[in-house]
Amino acid sequence: MGGTDARNSIIKAAMDLLSEGKDVEKITVRQVAERANVGVGLINYHFNSKNNLLSVAVAAFMAEMVTDLGAPRDDDGSNPVVKMKNMLQKLYGFAAQHENLIQFTITQNLLNGEMQTPLFIVPVLKEIFGVEKDEMQLRIIALQILLPIQVTSINPGAFLLYSGIDLHNEKQRNQFIDTLVDNVYEKGLAE
Repeated sequence: MGGTDARNSIIKAAMDLLSEGKDVEKITVRQVAERANVGVGLINYHFNSKNNLLSVAVAAFMAEMVTDLGAPRDDDGSNPVVKMKNMLQKLYGFAAQHENLIQFTITQNLLNGEMQTPLFIVPVLKEIFGVEKDEMQLRIIALQILLPIQVTSINPGAFLLYSGIDLHNEKQRNQFIDTLVDNVYEKGLAE
């Protein structure tokens, strides 16, 4: 198996384990290696650590979730703002289940200046704003929505002290997302 093929196979194996609902903390490099049909040394070669591998796999898994959640459906006559809220709520629900790894992943992404994640919600923003916003404006709006979610995910306890919103409480978390999306949407329409 070539370098890129092996790397992709390893990522897919880790994503499969995540999609099966395996506890991120309990996934081992050996399990991933067995699933990918590669040696443990190859995982270390490509990713240097279990955390790096899982960080890449979580990012790919969440990107796949966003793509699936944002894809148009034949029976989907829903409002795109509601679609955005539902997408973010499902993603945040996944993140809440895997808090330690998500905190690690987000911290690494922010420190490394990773800017690809907001691009995943741009298609739904296009549905919301149509031709009223150009690509650059939509990318900035995507940042306005995702950065607060990322920052609050890093330290939900500090956010609770700051805002009174408990992100571990699904109802409060969903209200936070609704408020965030509504504020950005209303501001976008006002301009």
